Amino acid sequence: MKRRVFVRGRGAITPLGETWPASRDALAEGRSAVGPVRHFDVEGYPSQVAARVPFPLEEAEDRRLALARRAADEAWAEAKVSAAPERIGVFVGAESGRATYGTIFALSRAAGGGARFDHARFGEEARGLATSVHAAAVSPAAVASALAARIGAEGPVETISLACASGAAAIVSATQAIRLGLCDVALAGGVGADVDPFMLVGFGLLGALSTRGLSCPFDVRRDGFVVGEGAAFVVLAAEPGDTRAEIVGAARTLDAHHLTAPDPTGDGAERAMRGAIEDAGRVNIGYVQAHGTSTQLNDAVEAAAIRRVLGDALPDVNVGAVKGALGHWIAGAGAIGFLCALEAVEEGVCLPTAGLTEPDPACVLPHVVGAALRKPVEAALVNAFAFGGANASLVVSRCA
Repeated sequence: MKRRVFVRGRGAITPLGETWPASRDALAEGRSAVGPVRHFDVEGYPSQVAARVPFPLEEAEDRRLALARRAADEAWAEAKVSAAPERIGVFVGAESGRATYGTIFALSRAAGGGARFDHARFGEEARGLATSVHAAAVSPAAVASALAARIGAEGPVETISLACASGAAAIVSATQAIRLGLCDVALAGGVGADVDPFMLVGFGLLGALSTRGLSCPFDVRRDGFVVGEGAAFVVLAAEPGDTRAEIVGAARTLDAHHLTAPDPTGDGAERAMRGAIEDAGRVNIGYVQAHGTSTQLNDAVEAAAIRRVLGDALPDVNVGAVKGALGHWIAGAGAIGFLCALEAVEEGVCLPTAGLTEPDPACVLPHVVGAALRKPVEAALVNAFAFGGANASLVVSRCA
């Protein structure tokens, strides 16, 4: 018999708030953090907006790590859990970090700055730069290892790097680890810190970013996503404490279709949702926190899959997508989506989709528009779908 998995703590730092309560309140009002990029020159970029965390961060070797520490500390403090170190696990959705722009440019100059790599010059000039490229800035595993040391976790530690599904997939892995008895407590979530020239150029070349500067999932005006950043974490445990919510369903699938484009049939997304709901058993889904990227194909494919999965129950379900307010956090996207679903279950607050004013007829769903909708929610579904076709879905419900 699988063990139950209770949500004991939550934490987040977002472009709208330094804590989850502050962020939640801003999201409930329908506010958006999308605005002009000001911390580097974006002249000539196809997209010149983003949703960046504006709050001061503690000094760290890597922005991912600084963001993750803030959110993880909040979740851990709220959880008030106790377990032997070897029974505590850490599961983090994170992409690889990057050295600072200054270091990269200096290394380029040291190599000759042109098409030909000057080994002699590089050896002479780059040696002093080696210490400025810290392991935390380039290792995908650095965030999970640092958080484990911070809370004294000596159990399973995993970094899940599945692009936009990373954060949700990390929570799925943590859920499975507790169910199987591999650990009793788990810190799980994701972090994204991708508001930088590399990501804006890369996603821009793929045609994935909004050239109009809009993040409006499921809207007729949508023309791409907006890059965002932040971190969100939960603490899960086999013991309930005074929690009001538990994870009852979890599933992961793969499209095996294309490196960047979703399967237009929505098969992988549908199987993830059905798998999570079947794993949950007899629950009434009242809210869906959609992946909702604000791209043409992804939104239409997801909306159709949601309609097929929920069928006759759809009129009693409401749908929101947090990327309208916070942009796309890539590796952290599924984790902040999970906190939104949790809010619906624990507080009866269904958060809206910021930027959505005119739903696309191809994306017909019971959208939450404007401000939060308040209603009792027995269970909520959260989706995260990624480049490469990786999909993760979770069902969180009120404790029986």
